[in-house]
Amino acid sequence: MEISVEEFKEIRKKLNHLSDFSKFRYPRGMLFTMLVQKKVDRVKVHHGSVYNRLEELSDFWRKNKKLPRWMGLTPMMRVRLLLKSLEFSKKEIKKCIENPDEVDDEVLKRIIWKSVFTDYIYSPIAVRNQFARGRLGELIIHQWLENRGYEFKTEKELRKESIKTPDFYFSEPISVRGEDINWIESKALFGDPKTHWVYWKKQYSKYIELFGNGFVVYWFGKVYELNRNVKICKEEYFRNDLMNFLLDMRILTVGLKGRKKGDIKRIVEKFGVRTVVEVDVDTGIEAEFTRSGGELKRLISDFEDVYSKEFLSSIFKLVDSTSEGRVLIVGRERDWRRCKRGKMSWVLRNMGFSVYHLK
Repeated sequence: MEISVEEFKEIRKKLNHLSDFSKFRYPRGMLFTMLVQKKVDRVKVHHGSVYNRLEELSDFWRKNKKLPRWMGLTPMMRVRLLLKSLEFSKKEIKKCIENPDEVDDEVLKRIIWKSVFTDYIYSPIAVRNQFARGRLGELIIHQWLENRGYEFKTEKELRKESIKTPDFYFSEPISVRGEDINWIESKALFGDPKTHWVYWKKQYSKYIELFGNGFVVYWFGKVYELNRNVKICKEEYFRNDLMNFLLDMRILTVGLKGRKKGDIKRIVEKFGVRTVVEVDVDTGIEAEFTRSGGELKRLISDFEDVYSKEFLSSIFKLVDSTSEGRVLIVGRERDWRRCKRGKMSWVLRNMGFSVYHLK
């Protein structure tokens, strides 16, 4: 999807929270990416000023047991700076974020847990989400190339030969949309002028110098007026069910109670589900079915308390699995509000996903 610079600026101006998505007609994935890029820019601007007030921050915490409003950063960045102001080492900060239960202070522990479950940019869950989105974009191109019989080297394979490595390299040029190319770079980003310029300087220009002509794919759209020194292939060219999930960010859930045999299989086939996450299911679901076109990945999610390593591990596994396509969460109760999948939905929505409960 392409928009003008003026339209991009207008969207970016109005886009401040996840709840703002409903104001626009663009795909959720596109809006989420633009919001994240905007928040990252803000952090870069404000981080230094907060960092210079660490002593003031620690004094405020000891007196009030809460974070001051003037910090103006994302939840996880606020927590990191608070811990640093309290003289936690880098290793200790990492340990606290990976397992907040290690923290003795109950108030601080709860604040850390909340930041883990609500920060859609810098929390461990958010980081995994970003990696998953990137891997899914690469998977779409990988399958597209394989289906057409093209020979290529991946970034990992090419790293043995070159310091600068596009995601896909062709020793013999291939023709895509009338262009002979030697490489493709996949970006799980929105191609705005600033982002494009940064990657032109540190990546694209180097790829052209080393490998010749190539394509960049911005999965979440771009503005029209970008630097034309590198060719940009529209994401629509690779559209399939995996790309649909990348753009709509929709995760499905369903309850087993009252279902007939074969219902889950039909849901999997209808929505192109790639992974089923079973939560709070005693006997398991229909083991015999597979997804047409490939094996269905199945995960077991086992937890009791939300604020626990077990729950966090379940969320990690679910988010990681989105790198392979559409996910279906299957629980025992028909009503998601009475089922553990409701707790998972709360975190997934905080991370930018749309969660749809099938009736």
